[in-house]
Amino acid sequence: MKKILMILALFALFTTAIFADNNNSASAPARTEGKWTDISYVNVPVLKILEGKDGYVIIYQKNKTGVGTVIVPKNWAHGTPDAPRKLKFRSVKTSIGSYMTVVKDGGEFKRVILSIPMNKSNSIWGMVDSRKNLEGADKDTLEDLDL
Repeated sequence: MKKILMILALFALFTTAIFADNNNSASAPARTEGKWTDISYVNVPVLKILEGKDGYVIIYQKNKTGVGTVIVPKNWAHGTPDAPRKLKFRSVKTSIGSYMTVVKDGGEFKRVILSIPMNKSNSIWGMVDSRKNLEGADKDTLEDLDL
């Protein structure tokens, strides 16, 4: 008698588990392709930011080994109604949590977001020789990062 009750209880448990998943699809909202987006982003850790007269030289960490550099013009931080700004800053507390986000829309460059400590006395900040112009500080888009 005990075996039969145990088998019936297990059978009831398994059948309710099987039928419980079928009702989930009715309550989910309909997904339409018109609401999908092509925006993608890449986060890379920032090791050092060197400030120059015309822009910032950002030294970032590649996937596993090595470092890469990229130049971001300072004038990207100023936006107009016709051309929104391409450089945004977010404040973080420590330099260990610093990272750079490159946002692309449909494969085309859209924006760079630097999440860094805003205090320039932090060890992540540095200076480039201000007498020399940075090469590539007048560009309109950011090239693909070498990861």
